[in-house]
Order: sequence, then structure tokens, then C-alpha cells
Amino acid sequence: MTYAAKVHFEGPDKLVIESGGVIDIKSGGAIQQAGAAGAALTAQLTTITPADAEGTPDYAIAAVINTSAYGFASAQEAITVLYVIKNLQVRLAEVEARLEAAGIVTAN
Repeated sequence: MTYAAKVHFEGPDKLVIESGGVIDIKSGGAIQQAGAAGAALTAQLTTITPADAEGTPDYAIAAVINTSAYGFASAQEAITVLYVIKNLQVRLAEVEARLEAAGIVTAN
């Protein structure tokens, strides 16, 4: 019986993961470089919490203006930008947590 391994060595110095192959890092395992996890990422700032309700997003942001206090054509555009930034903060925090859990970077 023959089979094609999805995870195999290609020579002595290269590990190959074919389509459908998996590297499963068990609890306590880590991926390291030169025997250590990468340095911790820059500490996360507090997540933005806009006071205005998100409402209907206005993703068509007009050119920034200087005739109003918020610099956007409408308050809804400014609120939309704040919620997009908040979403990016949350998503990046999730990526950071997964990198830390895999031992790729040191926790803050």
C-alpha cells in the first residue's frame, strides 16, 4: 500500500506541509526562533468606545473638511471611522492572543 504524506521532510533541512496537512501544536507546545519566542508586541491601548450609536455606517467618506469641529462631511462619517478603528483594535487583539497562545510571541 502506498500513500503520499501531507507532512514530510524534503531533505534534512525542510519540513513541507502539503495541502490538507496540519501542524497541531499541543498545549504547552510552541513555535520558536533560535530557541525563544519572539518579543512581545507593542502594548495595546484602550479600545475606543464611541459615545454615539453606530447607526447606519457611512463608508463613503467624503474629503476631510475644516468647516466643522469633526473634520468630516457628517457626524455619521466620523462615527463610522471610530467604529472601524475599534473593530481593527479588537481583531488585532485576537491575532495577538493567538500568537501568544502558540508561543510565537511573548505575552505582554
